[in-house]
Amino acid sequence: MTRKPARRLPGWIRLATAGLVVSLLGCSGWSFLSIFRRGRAWAAEGGTTSTAAALKEELVKRCDAFKAKQEEMWDFMEEHPEEEKKSKKSKKDKASLLEAESFAAQRVELSDDLQQLREKCIEAIEELGEMNPTARPTSGWRGYGGETPGNCVLNGTWKLLFTDAADATFRRGKRGSAKTFQEIDAEQGWFINCVDFSNEKSKLQGFRVFVEGRVLSDNEIELIFRKVRLLRRSRFFPEITIPLPGPGFLRAVGRLFARSKGGKVNESNRGAGFKLLYVDGDLRIHRTFDGLYFVQRRLQ
Repeated sequence: MTRKPARRLPGWIRLATAGLVVSLLGCSGWSFLSIFRRGRAWAAEGGTTSTAAALKEELVKRCDAFKAKQEEMWDFMEEHPEEEKKSKKSKKDKASLLEAESFAAQRVELSDDLQQLREKCIEAIEELGEMNPTARPTSGWRGYGGETPGNCVLNGTWKLLFTDAADATFRRGKRGSAKTFQEIDAEQGWFINCVDFSNEKSKLQGFRVFVEGRVLSDNEIELIFRKVRLLRRSRFFPEITIPLPGPGFLRAVGRLFARSKGGKVNESNRGAGFKLLYVDGDLRIHRTFDGLYFVQRRLQ
């Protein structure tokens, strides 16, 4: 059976239809050129999303590698205490990673292997920061920008994946290993730094550091340390809250403490605070005014 050729519409109908389509596109602000440009932008956006996801995965792997190497070094030092003493004597002018709980805002001293792993983490952090999907991460902090605090992307509980800050690095000791996380309340304006120790025989179960946050800009927050709450394994005084002095006094004491230990403090004339480099639904990265890095993953 021979199929009849399709009947072509008259030229004037085809011309009128094309004109109608062009008119509709023009009324809606679209054009063939804009469609092409938007399509290319959508493709590029999809590529960026894919690249960001891959880079996030790579950063987490590098953070895990840094932490594993750090714990491996601590285990070695526990098994060879003479090496630890030798290390301390040979590095009098530097802060030591072995002093896990430094009071000051200073960078931990790293072995060559750890330093290389740190640099790889920072490299991934800086690259991922260029893909930050949240232009105003402080929006909603205590109502900043007219946004409801409940919508602030910083809210929630966050687990620490990586830091090169000595005052947030905890070596396993007589209190056991340390579990560190942070609870954030944008409505009240609190950052609560939480540390729990695993050794059930230790009197100190953990502690909470309450830090007030004040927005400076769309991506910067000033920090004021207000109080420390000690959690004790005791029927008497299970919690002890200690108010902290003003930020100027605290930083002065921190500098003296670090220097007495032979450390170098990353001094900043801006005081305590940080700039958010990357924030999305499950990952948060910031750099303190002292130049120290933190990578945190959302728990809830």
